[in-house]
Amino acid sequence: MAETGTVAAKGTRLTGIDVARSFALFGMMATHILSGPGSDEGLMGAVHEVAGGRAAALFAVLAGVGLALASGGDDPTPEKVSRTRRTTLVRSVALVVLGLTLGLAETPVAIILAYYGLLFLVAVPVLALRARRLAGAAVACALVTPALSYWLRGEQELEEASGPNLEWSSLAEFGSVLRHLLLTGYYPVLTWTTYLFAGLAVGRLALRSRPVAAAVAGTGALLAASAWAVSAVAVRLAGGFSILITNDLPTRYSVDGVSPNDGFYGTTPVSDPWWLVVRVAHSGSITDLVHTTGTSLLVLGLTLLAVQALSDAGRAARVLLTMLAAAGSMTLTLYCLHVLAVGLNASGGSLVDAWPFLALNVAGAIVIALLWGAPGRRGPVEDAIATVAGVAARR
Repeated sequence: MAETGTVAAKGTRLTGIDVARSFALFGMMATHILSGPGSDEGLMGAVHEVAGGRAAALFAVLAGVGLALASGGDDPTPEKVSRTRRTTLVRSVALVVLGLTLGLAETPVAIILAYYGLLFLVAVPVLALRARRLAGAAVACALVTPALSYWLRGEQELEEASGPNLEWSSLAEFGSVLRHLLLTGYYPVLTWTTYLFAGLAVGRLALRSRPVAAAVAGTGALLAASAWAVSAVAVRLAGGFSILITNDLPTRYSVDGVSPNDGFYGTTPVSDPWWLVVRVAHSGSITDLVHTTGTSLLVLGLTLLAVQALSDAGRAARVLLTMLAAAGSMTLTLYCLHVLAVGLNASGGSLVDAWPFLALNVAGAIVIALLWGAPGRRGPVEDAIATVAGVAARR
């Protein structure tokens, strides 16, 4: 949903980033739709294990990449950075407005857009930084923000992560809304700065280079595997996952309702510091942030390499890349349509079963994108925001 685009310094789109974004979109669709009874078993369970927590993280990392590319990629100039700062400010407000408006719809999807808007605002003052400093900021955020969140929520006894989506009437309690977006919500900006800075750092690299793309993939694999190993050791030292959950009772978590693959609601429990190094999807723990950042870099690096390898392949490969890139180039529009479609299906008592509905969402996204003219043409929501942001930047 990074409507900033994927225009690199040379002025052409990086198709690999659009393809990676399509995987993030389809992964989020899968986690939203395949969440009913039996979602922890069989193929549904396997899909959740792969996409749960990772798809949303990939979106956030790619948002950072898009912002870096829009401001000059590996060659940011003061003029490009200044213009991108102005347009990003407008986009930040537009995403919050869109998120609050979409929150009026009856849908079981935890809408990410308002959090996204605030995350874009965080990016504005750091857009001029180079890759090394941005990578350092990502590391610092991954190590520090989970502990800071744990301490703040524990000190203030905050347990409000679950609940309805934010919408316009929520602003009547502005302090609660801001706390929700920053600290206790489904996608808390405090810990998600890790993904933003990681994406910005990667976007400052020469991503058209095969060795660079390979290094991104390799770094991602190393981070993901290391975090997984650290978490496994931590769980054993803590006495096991079931003991951690039991010690957290009574809270909004339950032994039967939570597993490492099912995930939490954006934050860790505050009952035991071991949670900070236990990898659970959507928990914002240190190992969760490092692992999902790693898987995001792995997907991005592999898609960049795959696109380069398949660019001269047969017609079938090029058609497939075009289909994926089309969906990935207008994910904000497609995400909004998906949220509304899930709500409509749920309001009718699951009119369409999970697997056929997922297939309809994926196929529909690709067809809509191709009919609209993507990736050569921006999606309607992306275009509207870009137009407003461009006017504001010129003024």
